Amino acid sequence: MKKIILLSAVMMSSSAALAAGYQLQEYSVTGLGRAMAGAGIMGDDYSAPAFNPAGMDFVEKSGAQFGLIGVDLRSRVEGSQTTPLGKQEGKDFTHIFRLLPNVFGQYKLNDKATLGIGLYTPFGLATDYRNNWFASAQGQYSAITVVDLSPSLSYKITDKVTLGAAINLQYAVAHLTSATFDNGWTNMKEADDINAGYTIGITFQPWKTTRLGVSYRSKVDHKLHGKNSGRAGISGQTGFLDGTHKVHASITTPETIIFSAAQDIGSQWTLSGTARFTRWTRFHDLVIYQDNYPIPGQPLSAVHEHWRNTWFFAAGADYKFCKNLTFRFGTAYDQTAIKSPKYRTVRIPDERRIWTSIGASYQRDNWQVDVGYAHLFVRKARGEAQTGLVKVDSTWKTQSNILGLQFQYKF
Repeated sequence: MKKIILLSAVMMSSSAALAAGYQLQEYSVTGLGRAMAGAGIMGDDYSAPAFNPAGMDFVEKSGAQFGLIGVDLRSRVEGSQTTPLGKQEGKDFTHIFRLLPNVFGQYKLNDKATLGIGLYTPFGLATDYRNNWFASAQGQYSAITVVDLSPSLSYKITDKVTLGAAINLQYAVAHLTSATFDNGWTNMKEADDINAGYTIGITFQPWKTTRLGVSYRSKVDHKLHGKNSGRAGISGQTGFLDGTHKVHASITTPETIIFSAAQDIGSQWTLSGTARFTRWTRFHDLVIYQDNYPIPGQPLSAVHEHWRNTWFFAAGADYKFCKNLTFRFGTAYDQTAIKSPKYRTVRIPDERRIWTSIGASYQRDNWQVDVGYAHLFVRKARGEAQTGLVKVDSTWKTQSNILGLQFQYKF
């Protein structure tokens, strides 16, 4: 069940996630100010281990940072749920607020090698509906947190080329609840797992004013085991058993490829861009098994997702107003991983979105304070998914605001 919880919560979190699917990328407040353009190669904070570890070479001094990003997501949904017991129409409003902390540090061993480490959240967030809302048979509450601890190393092999690598030690935990259409309920929680992946990257600086970078982040397979507490419905057709039972499932957080570029224009302006590819086709089905399920070999629940791969594109600009103060601006376009309304469930009402971002940094002596803000315009999402005997026809109208504060210390 723990596996399922994670995946379901992960999927659920897509409604509150800030990138396609259930992906997060908000672990740099300086990056937030330019809509994450130039990810991993800007050299103005210590977050490169999360994006492109080779980019650590662009930071001039050793140091550390702590960032805190608040995500406020509001979504209105209306539609209907159809079950063997009839059709129910209604509306609901979900409001999610989450704080996403991150910590990074880098230490220059010499002119060529840099050690780094990062603690951040690459996947997650949540969705919370009322317990008695009209589509509760497809989901009520889901929450997921996936945390990476990433020790990393970069090495400058020539004056222009640097290689980097990181090990991603990934911990996932999740919680999922739902009702059944015939007055039953299920509560899957305490789902967690630990596994590892890696990130490799390369940067190329053909001229002093130009920086290029490419990185690859591997998939991470999770095998979740947990418990499901619940009550069978009155029809006896749901397959849930009264009491608490062990469950298991498998999920994979997908691999990504990031292409980034930055160009200095004079002494005050820097233009940047990023394109990120995410292999969401790995998320094909969400299947949950219960150890003592009445029908041997049959899953407790199976949802066909059939996601597609996505691209994220961002463009940004930095303006150095004076020695101590820098302003940032950015915009981005993020595709959705959901192919069509028939695969958009109440746990995964993801749609494409447009970012608009602003930010600033103030530096004095060895300290730097960064702030960033982004507003996400999310396209209206239409869902027509059927899960087992339950079909939900709904429309979501969603918007999100992100605000971050970050402190850096250089030594």
